[in-house]
Amino acid sequence: MKSDEPRGSLVPYGALGFTYFASIGLFNPYAPLWFQSLGFSTLAIGSIASLQSWTRVAVPYGWSWLGDHWHHGARRVELLRIATLLILLASLGLLWLRDFTAVALVVLLIFMANGAVVPLSEAAVAQRLTTAQGLDVGRYGRVRMWGSMGFIIAVSVFGAMLTVTPLVAAML
Repeated sequence: MKSDEPRGSLVPYGALGFTYFASIGLFNPYAPLWFQSLGFSTLAIGSIASLQSWTRVAVPYGWSWLGDHWHHGARRVELLRIATLLILLASLGLLWLRDFTAVALVVLLIFMANGAVVPLSEAAVAQRLTTAQGLDVGRYGRVRMWGSMGFIIAVSVFGAMLTVTPLVAAML
């Protein structure tokens, strides 16, 4: 870490981890329920849900390669911003689309962009926290902890909402 780097400079990475894993905590358990409410068959729901696994086969490696080679790794944060913008824009499509093919395509786009978040943010955080003495694992752990908190809070809060609110109202 550079001596002139402010201590709070890792806050955006913690916030990103919180948001990213909160979105996973919402999508993985609850999106299939929403797809069911749209009238999709079990096969269609399983097909859409499997897109996350299919994209994990190669997409994160492609983003990692790009992060390491685009401007010699100096622009990982820029790529991370592009990927998160793509996730946000693609996610907006889920507000209006109800057709299986359209929803599946949007989910595929979301997961292709989503594949960038972990490898690029991990590389950027590790780069910031590595000194001549090695990785500052204490600070690294504190950044990672926010992702776990996001997941737990999202699953718990949305699950509680579903016990008192119908799925469609909870999704809005």
